[in-house]
Amino acid sequence: MPFSRDDFARVLLEMLVNMVSSPEMPIASRVAGVRAFSKLGRSSTLNSKAYEEGLKLILCSMEDDIVTNMMISLSIIASRSSILISRQVDLLLSFLSQDKAIPLQATSLRCLHILLSRTRFCFSPPTDLITAIFTMLNGKLPPPMQSDALHIFYEFLLSKMLTFSCSEMKDSFTKLLTVVEIMMQSPLLSIRLFAIYALSDISGKFTRRAMSYDEVGSKTMASQAISFLMTRITLLANSQSDMEIDQEILGLLKTIFLLVNKCPNLDEFALNEIHLFINRILNKDDGVFILPCHLMSKLVVRISKVVNLCLKKLMKTGPLSIQVQNVVKLLIEDVCGSSYLDCYVHILYYLLLHPHTSSNFDESYLIKNDILALEKAKELLTKDKWSAYRIGKYAACKGAWFTAGFIFGELVTMVSFDSFHHWLTSLTLFTYSEMKIQYFSSPKQHSLLLNWLNSNRSSSSPDLSETNIENLDGVCKLLQSSKNILSTNGVMPSHQHYFHIQFLSLRSKVMETVAHIFKLLGTLTVSFQPLEQLSKRLLKLAHEYDLFATSFIDMDHTSRMLISSHALSCSVLAFIINDSQKLQIDFDAMLIHDLMSRIWNIDRETCKELMLLLETSFGQCVPQSKSLENVYEVTSIIRICLNVAKRRCDNNDRLEFVVDTVKNWLKISLRTPKYLFRVKPCVSCELFAMNRDSGNGGRICVMPGYHLHLDLCLQLCDISPEYRTRLTKLYCILQCKMSYELPGQSRGDKSQTDDDDDDDDEMVELSEKLAKYVNNGDRVGGYDKDREIVERIVCFRVNGEGQGFGSCMVDVCRFGLGCYEIKWRAGCLDVDGSFWSLNSSNSALFFTVEKK
Repeated sequence: MPFSRDDFARVLLEMLVNMVSSPEMPIASRVAGVRAFSKLGRSSTLNSKAYEEGLKLILCSMEDDIVTNMMISLSIIASRSSILISRQVDLLLSFLSQDKAIPLQATSLRCLHILLSRTRFCFSPPTDLITAIFTMLNGKLPPPMQSDALHIFYEFLLSKMLTFSCSEMKDSFTKLLTVVEIMMQSPLLSIRLFAIYALSDISGKFTRRAMSYDEVGSKTMASQAISFLMTRITLLANSQSDMEIDQEILGLLKTIFLLVNKCPNLDEFALNEIHLFINRILNKDDGVFILPCHLMSKLVVRISKVVNLCLKKLMKTGPLSIQVQNVVKLLIEDVCGSSYLDCYVHILYYLLLHPHTSSNFDESYLIKNDILALEKAKELLTKDKWSAYRIGKYAACKGAWFTAGFIFGELVTMVSFDSFHHWLTSLTLFTYSEMKIQYFSSPKQHSLLLNWLNSNRSSSSPDLSETNIENLDGVCKLLQSSKNILSTNGVMPSHQHYFHIQFLSLRSKVMETVAHIFKLLGTLTVSFQPLEQLSKRLLKLAHEYDLFATSFIDMDHTSRMLISSHALSCSVLAFIINDSQKLQIDFDAMLIHDLMSRIWNIDRETCKELMLLLETSFGQCVPQSKSLENVYEVTSIIRICLNVAKRRCDNNDRLEFVVDTVKNWLKISLRTPKYLFRVKPCVSCELFAMNRDSGNGGRICVMPGYHLHLDLCLQLCDISPEYRTRLTKLYCILQCKMSYELPGQSRGDKSQTDDDDDDDDEMVELSEKLAKYVNNGDRVGGYDKDREIVERIVCFRVNGEGQGFGSCMVDVCRFGLGCYEIKWRAGCLDVDGSFWSLNSSNSALFFTVEKK
């Protein structure tokens, strides 16, 4: 009977045991034999046998080299078996005692790390082992052992979290806090940073778990962590600065940011701690600062990001309380009252409250801060133009339009390069348009800002003195001019500003529609048809914003959320206008359904009110937007929607109510997406097509009565390797109608800059069809006889070059002789299952039906 693999392994095991236990063999050969134990095989029987023999050798051997190497081999063997793990843990625990040599303790730690990283089985470490690791960390250890012990202690606490009671979690957290305090004395930055991370992660997870038990004082662990971290920052801020201290402070602030972001109800506590810290480091009795001015400014700038996060989270639960407002005011006073900090930091804090205000806030305080910010901006422009540009971006992203407009307007006069001049001019016109809307909305409050601007700006700018809110023609002209500068200047390539052009175009269309609304509602007799058309146009604009939000795969989440808030804003305004005359019931149901799908995940109360208004069934509501959050813009828009829904049954002064509601809608200042300032080409794609009769670069043609066979290549453009590797599939939808015939034209005669409403509607429709096909499996394709339209969807695999190749047959049998346009849109699917639309870099395809 032939030997099996296990039989050979057993013979080899016996040979290894004899070799390792023989004192006559050289030590190097015996160590090699020990290392071979873990490579004998993977059967459970053989593993158990090898483990038993190895254990005997450890207990009998007096040589440290043999013992340490055998501990590693046995740990590798034990990691393959759930039965052996507990025995190996007990063995390793015996080598962690204080009477063992340091190399044996170090090896034991390394072996525990092997068990944690290699095993497929979850094992719960015994309490004795956790206590032993804690005892080690409280003693003096070499840095490598300190690092290993800290990582293992962190992993053990995570593994035991689900079985801990609240009292056990608090006890374990206290131990961790003690360990982290010791680790802060380590000379290695990597150990200190990991200790900070471990404290944040464990405190956040323990806090959330304790809150699930409704434990009284469950915030204690996370708040203790924040207090500890702020104390550490205070200590470092009062130390002689170097690169490592700067890195550690940055790590501490990032950790606080993550902790506040993950744990609910910590925001107010964190704000108070930050205020105390700022007060301690800036209001010194001796006036001596250890950190240099530029490092202190950098520290306070980083802290502002945490403050912004706290205010953003607090606003999600409702208006800021008086206590929070007072703390923030004191914080602004401390920072802006310090002459040690530069102008940039002062402006940053003067604008701190801009997107976080509500109806209970003192608007005169905000106006005063805006004027102070403008004074500091004027000073900054004479010292550092690049910092002025950065703070202008910050102001635009905060919705502080007067500050942004002033800075960009001044910078225009200071640059000489044509590309910079065009870019800054476009930004200036855009911010002036938003400034004009803001001034229209509340001229009395903003008159001080306008007076300051008129007295201090050196650039020529549009007249903002018009106070008639209904006169939005000037706003539309500013937006159009801003867009045209980027698209037709001939200096900068338009594809580099595709996002900006589309963003400005959509904003201009919305403002033009609002101007039409005011003109129409201002007449004595309001006709039915124009209002219905405006409402439908706003709904289409909402869908265009939806497409816009999913057309940039590399856009940051906040920018996408702000664009989605523009879509929500259009949807709500369509609902308001439709409400003025109670137009078609089916269209009314469509509007309500559209609104509910947008806010379903964030405001169920308003959805309930909207459901009461439905007079017809319009299918199940499917939540649409995952990017919307309860931020200032969204909550303000939803509040208007709720007010309209509750007043809908009241017919008294309906038109007057609608006019007032539209004015209130216009007062909501929508912040600028950060992505707007990303000046480089966006991710896009090109579609190349040919058929067997077209030749190399020739026309695509087909004989009458035949299907058109297309070989396609979809090429991604300007996409980074990071995003390209995340894509799994590419999709393309092709559409051709008989009405797309181009009599007397060749494909070169078709303008590529046409962007009329019909083209936009068709692109939105194609993108929606493609998204529904990918996400829901909706059937698309074939020839529609009634509409005289043919559509095909092609799926591509993405290669390493960002290309997809495929082919399809298009049913154009019924098309007569002539040249036709094929319109197309493309999209992609990423590893998370999210669908993204892709902007097209080239024009439509053309084919000719002709006789040979």
